[in-house]
Amino acid sequence: MTRKVVLKGTHRAVSAEATWSRIEPLLGDFGITRVADVTHLDHIGIPVMVAVRPLSETYGTSQGKGATPLLARISAAMESIEMWHAENFDRPQFEATAHDLELPYPIRALNVLPLKQPLERVRLGWTRGRTVAGGDPVPLPVQLVRLSSVGSSLWEPRVFKTTSNGLASGNSFPEACLHGIYEVIERHALAGLSSSRVDSRVPIDLSTLEDEHLVSLLDRLADADTQCEVAMIRNDLSIPVFVAFIWSPLYPLVAAGSGAHMDVTVAMSRAITEAVQTRLTRICTTRDNLASDYQPPHVSDPLLSAVAGRPLADMTEGYGATHDDLDTELQEVAGRVERLTGMSPVVADLSTRPDVFSVVRVVCPGLDYPSKGGNSIPRTMPSKTPA
Repeated sequence: MTRKVVLKGTHRAVSAEATWSRIEPLLGDFGITRVADVTHLDHIGIPVMVAVRPLSETYGTSQGKGATPLLARISAAMESIEMWHAENFDRPQFEATAHDLELPYPIRALNVLPLKQPLERVRLGWTRGRTVAGGDPVPLPVQLVRLSSVGSSLWEPRVFKTTSNGLASGNSFPEACLHGIYEVIERHALAGLSSSRVDSRVPIDLSTLEDEHLVSLLDRLADADTQCEVAMIRNDLSIPVFVAFIWSPLYPLVAAGSGAHMDVTVAMSRAITEAVQTRLTRICTTRDNLASDYQPPHVSDPLLSAVAGRPLADMTEGYGATHDDLDTELQEVAGRVERLTGMSPVVADLSTRPDVFSVVRVVCPGLDYPSKGGNSIPRTMPSKTPA
């Protein structure tokens, strides 16, 4: 059993100080040259850091956010370490077709490209994963696990979408798996959102928040004259998933974030802080994978304050659960996914230093992924509320 350490906006296996003392001496081993504090390039003040890895085969920078500068620093560094592991994937591999293997899932239940031809007899590279809940061996396509813009020594047709969905790290294996599976669940919920029709999200009345940490985040936004809108995405897993949108006249573009977690506070905190991170990423122009929003910016209030919300307690009734240890939480979350899809979540262990931390790639056959990618969070502009 892995007991939780409950921190502001996150749950970990050990304290933030212990995590940083473990990973700081190893940053150079993974090509990280610096972790920069970019918080004060914006006026909001919620901590955001950037880890720089010049020899990356994907993105040269990784962003991190948190309730404290140390948590944000850890977030950025660990995301960069995750990407290094996905780029330098060196686990045993073998070639086969899906037809040759006794897969517990159909290949099209994975995050495949929109291909019409049959995929069962396409010869691919595979590696061994295991079910999250039971540990049973399950093959996974290497394309779903490895990430690189450099290429591979072996040629094979591109079958799956290239994403980092489910790639995660943690102080322990259960902690890493939870981060990964929550990201996959978050993307599954986002896949059902639309900017042109009514969807499953319900705006939250932020005046009904009682948690001290969430209130402090909103106070920081208010002090910075930054408007905030938060909505909960109702979903078939009954796991809290939130989206947040922020805007201020100083940088008049709406920035969005999302988060999922069995703990309502953690899920909403992730959404709000990710919106702040997204905004700072645009200000810093450190990522080239974000869609350009530099159309004529909003010249007036984009109506984030015009949405009538519902009390948080009403919307989260029957959602989430409280756990004292990470193992039990992981088993419940994986069980909810399996009951919905009929297929077990699968994990590939990418760890190179399991004595220090774990890096995994979690795959949940049957869950959806946004058609425009995980960085696209659509928002429907509301009508102004009559005075």
